[in-house]
Amino acid sequence: MLSRRALSVLAAVSTLSACAILPQDPHYQGPPPRPAELDQYYSRGDSYTNFTREPLIDKILFKADRIRIESPAGLITVDYYHTDQKNDDLVLVFPLLGGKNVIVDYFAEYFVQHGFDAAIVHRNNDFKDPAMFAQIEKLLRDGVVRDRIAMDFFEKEYGKKDFGSFGISRGAINVAITAGVDPRLKYNVMALGGTDLVDIFKKSNQPRIKFYRNTVMEQQHITKEQFYEFLKTNLRTDPEKVAQYMDGRNSLLLLSVFDRTVPFRYGMKLRKQLGEPRTVLMLADHYTSILYTQYVALAPPFRSIGVFPFDYIETEALGFYRESFNTGARTFKLAPIRILQLPFDLMLRVVNWIY
Repeated sequence: MLSRRALSVLAAVSTLSACAILPQDPHYQGPPPRPAELDQYYSRGDSYTNFTREPLIDKILFKADRIRIESPAGLITVDYYHTDQKNDDLVLVFPLLGGKNVIVDYFAEYFVQHGFDAAIVHRNNDFKDPAMFAQIEKLLRDGVVRDRIAMDFFEKEYGKKDFGSFGISRGAINVAITAGVDPRLKYNVMALGGTDLVDIFKKSNQPRIKFYRNTVMEQQHITKEQFYEFLKTNLRTDPEKVAQYMDGRNSLLLLSVFDRTVPFRYGMKLRKQLGEPRTVLMLADHYTSILYTQYVALAPPFRSIGVFPFDYIETEALGFYRESFNTGARTFKLAPIRILQLPFDLMLRVVNWIY
């Protein structure tokens, strides 16, 4: 893992390009076999029983449907972005922590407009309720089961065969869990994620996490030490336990070196667990990373005129999917920034080798 001194060097040399890339570890031989217990613990039982579908968006370039799937794990709501052209590929877009799905809606629309059907599996946010603290592991486990059932559904009803994922922040953490459990989720992009949920709870500067912890302590009449001991004892649904079973050769990480919400060190720890996949390091914190996208438009509703002049995160993900799904398409948009990044990438490799 990069030291503080190495990160200082990185910050100095990559300011002009605003990002640099660590390559895949050439010595990585692939993940260990998944234990059979994983499939049992996250069993989806009889999968789904019935579903309904209603139109959500109808545009010239794409459509979106809201699908409600009835299952033993509860009602699963999915927003499915698609074109009229049938294909085998699907990218699951994993929601962020809380709020509406406006950011993941943006990415789902981006992917479908660039040739990839996308589906947002809505989250049950009961785990954020301090009153549900004692059931936090069950709630997180149920989320993985619902993801697996959603893949069952798209396999059977739409003939999908190849699955990828995209997640930011909490969504990236969910990717690292579900893809670690289910081998069907093969091509995975994780931005601003990390591993070791107990330590992330301890070190994050996210006010909602601190509020949650303090409220639980007050309601349960427990100390801070007892709060963390409960998590450490009970949490099994954590990238720390399952991310190693993902194939790092089919993974892309995007991390912000000044991130304190999902602290950068836990993103780099996740990278190590994944076999050190190709990793983009951005000079931003958790929230200013949005400037590496065109989500924030200077002239709404025209996304092409964004605060950041280049849809960098979207384009990196798109290039990754095109190569992984073997579509034959090329992402020429990345060529100029690759040229800018080249000297900084080389310097970063030297720094990484030294430290």
